[in-house]
Amino acid sequence: MPLEDVYRYVDANQQMFVDDLVRLVKQPSVSARGEGIIECARIVEEMMRNVGFSTFTIPVAQGNPVVYGEIKSKSSQKTLLFYNHYDVQPPEPLEEWTYDPYSGEIRNGKIYGRGVSDNKGNIVSRLKAIQALLETTADVPVNIKFVAEGEEEIGSPHLAPVVQKHKKLFSADAAIWEFGGTDREGRPIIYLGLKGVLSVELRAKAAARDVHSANAPLVPNPAWRLVWALNSIKNEKDEILIDGFQDNVESPLDEEMEYVQKIPFEEEEEKQDLGLSEFLHSVSGLEALKALLYRPTCTINGFLAGYTDKGSKTVLPRKAMVKLDFRLVPRQEADNILKKLKEHLKHHSFNDIEVIEHGSTEPVKTPIDNSFVQTVIKTAKRVYDKQPVVYPTSAGSGPMHLFRNWLGYPVVSVGCAHPESHGHAPNENLTVEGFVKGTKFIAAILYDFGVS
Repeated sequence: MPLEDVYRYVDANQQMFVDDLVRLVKQPSVSARGEGIIECARIVEEMMRNVGFSTFTIPVAQGNPVVYGEIKSKSSQKTLLFYNHYDVQPPEPLEEWTYDPYSGEIRNGKIYGRGVSDNKGNIVSRLKAIQALLETTADVPVNIKFVAEGEEEIGSPHLAPVVQKHKKLFSADAAIWEFGGTDREGRPIIYLGLKGVLSVELRAKAAARDVHSANAPLVPNPAWRLVWALNSIKNEKDEILIDGFQDNVESPLDEEMEYVQKIPFEEEEEKQDLGLSEFLHSVSGLEALKALLYRPTCTINGFLAGYTDKGSKTVLPRKAMVKLDFRLVPRQEADNILKKLKEHLKHHSFNDIEVIEHGSTEPVKTPIDNSFVQTVIKTAKRVYDKQPVVYPTSAGSGPMHLFRNWLGYPVVSVGCAHPESHGHAPNENLTVEGFVKGTKFIAAILYDFGVS
């Protein structure tokens, strides 16, 4: 088999690969508060150069830099782009971590740390797959472009102008997206799309200062204003009440449903992992899966007002804030939904509530019958010796539309995570076994794309 030497190289250098991942995890890179961003970008670029990439950093005005690298193939004209992000979510709540979130602690075959599965594990896995190919064959099967941005976890607010300005740099024949992994049975999971997302903040203000709650008969309460506004947006049946919100929402295509029906949805395991006796509104089976993938949503991410520490404080707060996200499905446009939200608040007499946008992306899908998709499916089956699970889209969001919709090439998302990776949560982790297997998978995709 042409990849046997590559696989042997990965196995022989497993510890070195893990050490590099631990080094990256130890570097904080929280985009939400600008922590460690520049330092992490430098480490990623250094790792890329050490593999053999020609690299440079694209500065972003009022944003975080994009690290870019290229390797030219001696044998192919095809180009595969890897999209990644080096920023991570905040680690809080810290008290729920078993190990320090930036320790890179390894226990029972798992590497622990913020960002180890989302997305630093995939960054290192992909770089090491490329390194293994270069060390064993002195070439790569296709031209490779490697992109790592630093704002994905805050909605990639500055990536669009970067892609627009550098279209030639980001051109390719296909792309591998930043996330993915295996299910509980070890089956590789392949994602072909993302929901869009609109992140907003609603703010309400009243008195010039916090006042004693005895004044409640006279002084407006901004927390109640937000509660009432939220009640007007969504009811107890989980229905979003914004006029026109459901306009243009598409039903899943027949060919997509053929794959959705084959997804081994691990419903009971998911509920057990989350400590739930049932899903919202008792939805289950295929209907639960369809809701996850194809239903638009409105979610309260956080609510802040007044006194929230231990004990009691009888205070009437002067201001209140709530953060929301709307997950959008094909043909819903973030700008249009934002406009409808503002019109909704105005129509329901909430003109006093300020709406602040924190970023958005558009929904996106690559067709299942695309030749690159079919190549990845066949490669996954061979590497894992299991039938892959194909999701025509996913419940997550990201700036995939910039590459699929704007630049026009197929985008497939695969990776090395596992169902209990706890991305965005305490005790985020990645199995060493999954990391190594995922590295071999990436090497095989590169090889198979080159010969397809």
